[in-house]
Amino acid sequence: MAHKRREFTQVEAYALESDQLYERCQFDGLALKHLDLTQCEFADCSFKNVDLTNARLNGAQFSECDLSGARLAGANLFSAQFDGCKLLGVNLADDTNLIATKFNRCNFDYCNFRGRSLENIRFVECSFVEADLSMTQLKKTMFQKCNLERIEWREAHFEQTDLRGSQLTGLNLRQNDLAGAILSADQCAALARELGIQVS
Repeated sequence: MAHKRREFTQVEAYALESDQLYERCQFDGLALKHLDLTQCEFADCSFKNVDLTNARLNGAQFSECDLSGARLAGANLFSAQFDGCKLLGVNLADDTNLIATKFNRCNFDYCNFRGRSLENIRFVECSFVEADLSMTQLKKTMFQKCNLERIEWREAHFEQTDLRGSQLTGLNLRQNDLAGAILSADQCAALARELGIQVS
């Protein structure tokens, strides 16, 4: 039987320090604004609806954590790593620093990236169902084996954007311009069929 997470109070949360390991902790609903949590490692922790506004998370590692509904406006995630994390419905459009951030096996369903630059970021085996990536800058962004079903791409800028191996079901080519994206032959054939074009 799994051990219960340690539930932090608001007072205890204010005492969190950088460069520490926090394992199986629950911070749900707490205010962690402006805290310096650089180089911290969070394993199997819950941050549901946590306020991380302007928090410093440079180089932090999140493994199997739930950040659904977390507020990350102005947070610094430079070179942070997320592995197997949930970020359902998170708004990443508000000046969150995502430079050099790495995401593996993460769930971004219903997230808002609207207008952000995701240049050079690599997403591996992530889900973006109904996420908003409209007006994003996707230069050399890689979506490797990702679920991109019903994603909002309107006015997104593709330049060497690698979508190979990802699920593109529901992508409306009448509304979305994929010029500059890299696709596999199978993906091109599937998109052509959605347009009513027969590929032989």
